[in-house]
Amino acid sequence: MSVPSMSGFAMMSPHRAVLEANPDDDAGQVRLLEELQSRGRAAVGAKSWMDAKLLYEKCLTMTGCSLVDKNKEAIFHSNLSLVENSMGEFEKARVAAEAATQDDPKYVKGWWRLGQALLALHRPEEALDAFSRAKVLDPTNKALTKLVAKTKKQVEEEKALMMETEGDKDSGKDATKTTVSMPAPPPKSVKSTKPAAAKSSSSSSAANATGDDDDDDSKLFTKSEPVRGYKVVNGKKTSYFHNELDEKSRELIGDIAPKKIENPAPTPAAANASKQGTSVWNTGGTWEERNVTEWAKKTLSDFLLQTTYTLPPSSPAPGAVARVEKVAKLDGHASVAVVRGKTRFIYEFCCKLEWELDKPDDELSCAGSLSIPDIDGTIALGEGYEIHDFGIESVSNPSVRPLVDRFVHRGGFHEALNEQIDDWVRHFKAEHGPKDA
Repeated sequence: MSVPSMSGFAMMSPHRAVLEANPDDDAGQVRLLEELQSRGRAAVGAKSWMDAKLLYEKCLTMTGCSLVDKNKEAIFHSNLSLVENSMGEFEKARVAAEAATQDDPKYVKGWWRLGQALLALHRPEEALDAFSRAKVLDPTNKALTKLVAKTKKQVEEEKALMMETEGDKDSGKDATKTTVSMPAPPPKSVKSTKPAAAKSSSSSSAANATGDDDDDDSKLFTKSEPVRGYKVVNGKKTSYFHNELDEKSRELIGDIAPKKIENPAPTPAAANASKQGTSVWNTGGTWEERNVTEWAKKTLSDFLLQTTYTLPPSSPAPGAVARVEKVAKLDGHASVAVVRGKTRFIYEFCCKLEWELDKPDDELSCAGSLSIPDIDGTIALGEGYEIHDFGIESVSNPSVRPLVDRFVHRGGFHEALNEQIDDWVRHFKAEHGPKDA
């Protein structure tokens, strides 16, 4: 596995240790990849774009590991596109997003990032196509719906403007044009740039005959250098700012030349790494991370279990209630990092939920499951979370399946889940963020 060359910024980055790491075995590569992802999310949350760029680029050099699936690669490319777009590198953002859509054509966020990059490149028609593809994959996403409508309006406005411009060109074809001939400028006089003739050899031999060649400053200085502030110290030319110390001053100051430190003592961060359970790559003490996974899993489960949605009066089953019955699976991790005094919130979870829809007085009953594979810090509040693997496992009447698809899978229940997860993110930051004194 090749290691990317270290840029000057990477050499100064608090993540230098992980950027330089190169484990040989698959297990070590997986651990490093998790560390890179964790730091990448924190960097995006802090808008430390160059750090995030370096970390996600490093992630992409490790996707050849046999334990890393193709979907992970799509996520890395999508996140890198977000970072490049935020840095103003719109063409690089487009290339990264396009790679994400090739890695996983069903990855909504990959198409979303591609549309954003194309808009920034002033290619609205292609952006509209990308947003429309994302909309097909996630038809209830409100943010996408607004983006499609806004981009479609922009395309129509640009077409109208182009038609107006073409009309102006056509109307101006019959207008007569007058050509004004300008006289040629007079030729410029050329000055001679030949150097002055060298002094005769007789004058130089006369100078040598005097025997003063060892003490003559004319050998050291040009004509202008004495005026600019040069002088001779111990036979060497230097500036008048040169401070020559006498013997007494040297004795007082002593030897101030830099000294090499042999076997330097380890930093406190490195000495306590094993005791504190910190990262093995945190020997510089620039990255302190506290694991809060257990707390996060419990609180996120509680928030998810509180999700309910009542179908509106205009629906075919007014008053029916959809709810999360069980959190069947919740995998991932969460931590709080302090990077040079600033707090970062790092989390990445995927979950499988069991849901129910019922209306007792109408004997309506339906149950099923769904997955949310991507709950992490790269998703802004209000952006929404994708639902995958939606399934109906039991239903009292098959005719209600369209109702379930409309209000549970793609409608109000999905929106209620988004709101609950966003509320949990706010709770996470409030609980573990800096407290006011």
